[in-house]
Amino acid sequence: MLRSLLSKGATLPSRLRAQAALLRRDPQAFALNLMQVTHPALFRKRLIDIMNPAPLHLRVDPSLAGNRLNVLNPGLSAEGMTGGPNTILNLAVRIARTGIPVRLVTTVSPSEVSEAWLRTHLAELLGGDIPDMPIATASVAAAPLTVGPDEIFMATHWTTAQQLKPVLPQMRVRQFLYMLQEFEAGFYAWSSNYALALETYGMDFWPITNERLLAEHFFAQAVGRFADPEFRERLTTFEPAIDSRVFHPSTGQATPQRRRLLFYARPSNHRNLFGIGLEALRLASEDPAMAEWELLAIGGRGGVPEIALAGGHVLRPAPWRGYVAYGDQLRDADVLLAPMLSPHTGYPALEMAACGGIAVTNVFSVKTFAALSALSDNIVATEATVEGMAAGVLRAVRMVNSTDSPRQGSLNLPNDWAETLDPAATRLAKVMRRLAAVPSGQSHEPALSARTF
Repeated sequence: MLRSLLSKGATLPSRLRAQAALLRRDPQAFALNLMQVTHPALFRKRLIDIMNPAPLHLRVDPSLAGNRLNVLNPGLSAEGMTGGPNTILNLAVRIARTGIPVRLVTTVSPSEVSEAWLRTHLAELLGGDIPDMPIATASVAAAPLTVGPDEIFMATHWTTAQQLKPVLPQMRVRQFLYMLQEFEAGFYAWSSNYALALETYGMDFWPITNERLLAEHFFAQAVGRFADPEFRERLTTFEPAIDSRVFHPSTGQATPQRRRLLFYARPSNHRNLFGIGLEALRLASEDPAMAEWELLAIGGRGGVPEIALAGGHVLRPAPWRGYVAYGDQLRDADVLLAPMLSPHTGYPALEMAACGGIAVTNVFSVKTFAALSALSDNIVATEATVEGMAAGVLRAVRMVNSTDSPRQGSLNLPNDWAETLDPAATRLAKVMRRLAAVPSGQSHEPALSARTF
């Protein structure tokens, strides 16, 4: 082990030779040994493959009335306002507009944003009236969050659903809303985390799925309660809207001096297939069709280093941008490589297609070639292989090289969130009011069939 190699009895050359040999023989073991010294706390956590969230620190006050909705997020930060978190907030605002009181509750750490900043962000995101949505935390043991017995929760990540397990028996309404924007068990290998995420799909909840394709994946896999065909009656689903105020083709006619390809590079999000995407770019960059192209990595808040490819190309990191500036970044590029090993299409590919560029992404499960083609002519679908993605990149590059015509956005999805989220919010408000009307201890099922909505 590395600790023994760092003992006084080992000389520096012998230590280096030993580690060089280990690096050649077993790179993963080398990385773990290095982590043991540089990040001992993280190393210890890796020995137990479980994401064990802290308990929700709540106090139920029987004197508090009302069916307020508590929207659970692990944390809230300005840097975290990407597609999924923004959609959670967007839906929460629209539920609040129906008259349901809504509170944003962080479950792992206190919010890093103020209510004033959040209102400004939401005004930019939605426009129109922004109801009051206080931010609170249930992450501090010394200051538990007070809730009334009739309040209802919305889980937005599998860890927040797990945190609800010991809380729900204290509540009058023991069902909850569960916003599913991904098959989150797939974030992990078969492991404790996989099992815990999978367990949440068998809890007593009302599902909200971001994208019909994702809902169909859950039912096709017969996961948890989705194994019951009648569970479909509880489902609220909506298609993602790609905001035309931000994601639209350029109004200018000038062609950039150099073509630009963006790689949605997120090494820490395994479903974004950073390794396959990088090798696909390495293979594609050997082709003369890419001779004059610039390659930039976006999407990773931590960034990636400069990486040499083939043909003299270098993949260079681009800085993290805010919501509106990100739309400008897509318009300034021609091709986006956005792998996504998931039944969800992922926002970046859709946003690039709306901006008139060519998006290259992969098929998976119910996200078939036909399904992606139906969404946009600007999406090039590939298999999730190095060779398939490299061929997709070159196909997109040649499409761009062969035309000087103005770019046209192409996307068969709503371009206004009101069109897709307002009906979902109205339905969820009805679900909440019906849940609140059921006498304590009575079965919810007969009175709450979705056929009544």
